[in-house]
Amino acid sequence: TDRHMRPLLPYQPPSPAFIRRVWRGWQAWFQPTFEGLQHIDPQRPALYVGNHTLFGYDVLPLILGLYLEQHIWLRGVTDRVHFRVPLWRQMVHQFGAFNGTRDSVSALMQAGEHILIYPGGAREMMKNKHEAYQLIWKDRIGFIELALQHGYDIIPFAAVGGEETFDLRYDADDFRNSALGQLARKTGLLKYMRDGEAFIPFVTGFKGLPYVPKRQPLRYQFMPRIETRQLPIAQHDTLKWVLREQVAQAIQMGIAQLKSSAEQSQ
Repeated sequence: TDRHMRPLLPYQPPSPAFIRRVWRGWQAWFQPTFEGLQHIDPQRPALYVGNHTLFGYDVLPLILGLYLEQHIWLRGVTDRVHFRVPLWRQMVHQFGAFNGTRDSVSALMQAGEHILIYPGGAREMMKNKHEAYQLIWKDRIGFIELALQHGYDIIPFAAVGGEETFDLRYDADDFRNSALGQLARKTGLLKYMRDGEAFIPFVTGFKGLPYVPKRQPLRYQFMPRIETRQLPIAQHDTLKWVLREQVAQAIQMGIAQLKSSAEQSQ
């Protein structure tokens, strides 16, 4: 067990007064809006599966907004690296994040928690210039297997606006093609950066400042709930890739709907 991890359960969210104070700041900057809330039921816990946008500035508004709108608190699956950074690890824990091992996800499913996961992980968050709104899930299937194992509902959701909060100036592809990147490849150092996937892109945002997001509206679309409890256990191995594709297609449909409505409102 990661020595920096706090106990998964019991977990107590921040006070409503604190949440509202934090929310006001994010709301003023990003003006988050939510569609498809009718698919959410506080009494029916689910695995919320979405697309990660560049640097993930839209994650906290999602968690805070759903708490204020629907009175649910999403527990976010998070890479263990977040819990190795002093101060930062306390903050991510305060907002419900946990080290996303199979055992920890299983424990939260058994406890009936609402769980947030981005199958693309850090790679999808650290995008290259040509990858806006792409799902970069590789061969990850564990989240589907856990949902099937526990008969957990899945709620796909789309997030739009996050990719426009920054201008991507220098990405992992630029690094790989640079003289320094070629040297890193020849010396074997590149493999320690996951072949460049762990490279943090250089971006500019508000008033051209590095890593400060622009004031860009964030929009979220929740898609119809997918039930897994009724799927025959004997067919789980066959169905898991079909189910993964169903979730991915729902997210992509949500992204397309949000983009279309955003264009129509301009």
